[in-house]
Amino acid sequence: MIELIQNKKHLIYYKKKFLKKVKNLANKNVRKRARVCIHTSQKDKTHEMIIVLKRGSYIQPHIHPNSKSESYHVLEGKMDVYVFSKSGKKLKTIKMGDYKSNLNFYYRMGKKNFYHMPIATSNFCVYHEVFSGPFNKKSDVKYSKWSPKESEKKLVNSFLKRIGYL
Repeated sequence: MIELIQNKKHLIYYKKKFLKKVKNLANKNVRKRARVCIHTSQKDKTHEMIIVLKRGSYIQPHIHPNSKSESYHVLEGKMDVYVFSKSGKKLKTIKMGDYKSNLNFYYRMGKKNFYHMPIATSNFCVYHEVFSGPFNKKSDVKYSKWSPKESEKKLVNSFLKRIGYL
């Protein structure tokens, strides 16, 4: 199932109806998520995405070792962003929701990066992510060795219980 919509236009704008389409993709996707890449190329200096996480989607904790910044702005729903030390100790849970929720609606991690993991706490969480480009997954994302891989379902559940999500 399709998980990604890649923008090709230089002038774009979205209405609420478009988010329904992206939520539908996440709902049908085995990984329970979908994204719209608003930038037009992996080489762009700024990468912007609208991401839909469905409750139950697991993104392995990761770090961006090239000192690139990343920010999230919640448009709809709620999520927690878990922040970890290099050894896997949970440092912080950032509770996030849209502007009207009275939760944190914006998050930014600067050049001093930490391992982190966003996870939906509502049925769907829709957020706008901005990441410093250009993007090369092999060098810009390093998954933790102390957390389970996405394919290790039983270990994922144990890990989520240990950090207080389940």
